Amino acid sequence: MRERKNITLVRKPVKVLMLFAQVCLDGCRRSFDWLIHHRVLFYPLIISTLVYAYLASFPGPWTPAVVEVRYNFEFLVWWVGLGVLSSIGLGTGMHSGLLFLFPHILKVCRSAEACGGVGFDTRENIWFVMKGEDLFKCDGATVEATWMNVWLAVLPACVLWGGGTAAGEIPPYWISFLAAKAGEENDELLELETEDRSAMNAVKKNIHEWKVWMIGFMKTHGFWGLVAMAAWPNAAFDLCGICCGTFMMPFWHFFGATFIGKALMKAPAQGAVFSTLFSEGPRMAVVHFIAELFPRGWGVREILDAGAAKALNKMSSGAKGSAAKAVASGISLSDAWGVFITVVVVYFAASCVEQMAQMKQGYMDRDEVAKVHGFRRSNRRSLGTPAKKYQ
Repeated sequence: MRERKNITLVRKPVKVLMLFAQVCLDGCRRSFDWLIHHRVLFYPLIISTLVYAYLASFPGPWTPAVVEVRYNFEFLVWWVGLGVLSSIGLGTGMHSGLLFLFPHILKVCRSAEACGGVGFDTRENIWFVMKGEDLFKCDGATVEATWMNVWLAVLPACVLWGGGTAAGEIPPYWISFLAAKAGEENDELLELETEDRSAMNAVKKNIHEWKVWMIGFMKTHGFWGLVAMAAWPNAAFDLCGICCGTFMMPFWHFFGATFIGKALMKAPAQGAVFSTLFSEGPRMAVVHFIAELFPRGWGVREILDAGAAKALNKMSSGAKGSAAKAVASGISLSDAWGVFITVVVVYFAASCVEQMAQMKQGYMDRDEVAKVHGFRRSNRRSLGTPAKKYQ
């Protein structure tokens, strides 16, 4: 196990890239085989792609519809892709919600206040087309800027991003599912069971106990237990995917529950919270509601008002200060942000490549041991492998 952890891009770049290439080839082969065996999806996909390519090649009365399809497709790929990047790295995912989704909600809220309404095209804020300080054009902003309408304006991006985070949980589940199908133990769950608790401090013990409880909860409640674990920002959700794969929960049960929890519950709730925080009217209404719960002499309203104003001013002044520093150094704010995002994406991609290479090496080592000794590891009644198949 420790030797596999030493397989990194810094120490063994060639080996890591070769293992990663094998993982990609295996994934492409399996995906193509899956599409071939599911012709209901394969043929419509091919036909629709050819029809779109043909219509996009020649201008005509269908051109506006073709452009609309392209915009919607780019919007979908952007937010779903960011969601996948947020959750795919076994705990090392890129925080695309903090970097992209929440700033998008802020941009929508401020544009609604500036335009006096919503209805503008929020699809413009993709693929770095808009700069961080830019607002949406007020064209079409004919819908009243109520809290509900602002939330509905950010909801499509939230749902697509949440769907992407659900899709990003598939690799841990699928790897564990294939290992369980082959009669192999799962290293992550086995280490969780055998880990020495005596050497842990209080915080680590609590985290360890929480993980053990969560796995037991998943085994007991199945589909709806998974929905409950996915419906809030659960940093340990990777273990849920590993657990579901280990006791061989059917794929559509796993993905359906994860999608309901993340895309239809968690992400819309986050959108509602940040739409409230970033919109002046709703934010002040919440502040005053909380203040009414306390005696007036305590000055809770003034404290919350001052805190909210200070936080927003800090955000604005921080952005302006960063812009001023960037201009003074000859670099625009958008360029500096682009460099930062590039560094984050590169680091995240490198960590994913290393993890996939280490997993591939682990399965190659197991196959080698099986060939030498002529047996495979048997299942055990433990956290590493379940006592019975998922029902």
